[in-house]
Amino acid sequence: MPALSRPAPGPSPAFPRIDTFLKHHIAARALAFALERGLVDRLATRPMPAGELAAALRLPPERLDVLVGLLVASGVLSDGPAGSINLSPAFRAVLPARDLIEAKLAFATAAADDLNTLFPEFIADLPAFMERSRTFELFRYDRCFEVTEDNLVATRRWVSYTTCLTRYEAGPCLDHLDLARHRRMLDLGGNSGEFAAQACARAPDLRATVADLPVVCVLGRENLAGRPEGERVAFHPCDMRRDPLPEGQDLVTFKSVLHDWPEIEARALLARAHAALVPGGRLVIFERAPMSLRSTESDFAASANLVFEPFFRPADFYRSALWGVGFGRIAVASVELETAFHLIEATKP
Repeated sequence: MPALSRPAPGPSPAFPRIDTFLKHHIAARALAFALERGLVDRLATRPMPAGELAAALRLPPERLDVLVGLLVASGVLSDGPAGSINLSPAFRAVLPARDLIEAKLAFATAAADDLNTLFPEFIADLPAFMERSRTFELFRYDRCFEVTEDNLVATRRWVSYTTCLTRYEAGPCLDHLDLARHRRMLDLGGNSGEFAAQACARAPDLRATVADLPVVCVLGRENLAGRPEGERVAFHPCDMRRDPLPEGQDLVTFKSVLHDWPEIEARALLARAHAALVPGGRLVIFERAPMSLRSTESDFAASANLVFEPFFRPADFYRSALWGVGFGRIAVASVELETAFHLIEATKP
């Protein structure tokens, strides 16, 4: 099996390890409150004495003590000079990814509530869990075909979350890909175009097309408006399972897409990707691997992925499916983010 391509120059900054601050429900709730109330913003500027901070936040000193205690225990806060309160160095290091912290807090809260309320269904009746959960109600693909104001509002809720994830997950994938040899990229199920745009930012000669549902494409154009690399990303509104796809591509990508579909449809999408590629073209899959539940603590942060756990597939599924639709030179690697990702490359003969 051939090795993966050499990483592109200029690797991404280290993936922000925010889950360590979201291990327990109450600790995560304390962090959400601290962000909403302005505690984090104030301490990002300078350490503050407890009395001054309590007055600034309009909290009784004894209630601030409770909040600070929870945040010290979770690693968000530490003691500053002369008994003041400060952000911990570890939390300060991930604070530039505040959008990811806030998105993960909101989504994990909804997922944890679903798991708490519907755990018997999650284990014993997965269709019932999916039908009744807030998590799966959020991802209403049936509302993504007709562009209406209501559908844009509904779809924006989950597209904002997935865009935020991709903003940080794309780099560790793209670091391993030699994009300089590609000119035409098709990102199937490419959502708001974030992954395609980051690819174009790394490869000045690359032009990308994002194929996704019409409402998602409208939101994608909003996401890339004003970004220089966005000028090289086109959107192709379609149902990628059925509608014609742009052909003549030398790179086709799936980023966190194939787990959404049953095995028969995932294989069909891989066949359609094969047809869209020129001979010698490359396919890239970047997907979460099955969660290691026996060896990893199932904490609050893990709830955001645990609700999708039944759909994460082993690498052998993708390897078999790729061989089955005619791909060769299949290389499989693992990229460790907050969970393990498969990074799979295949070539059309």
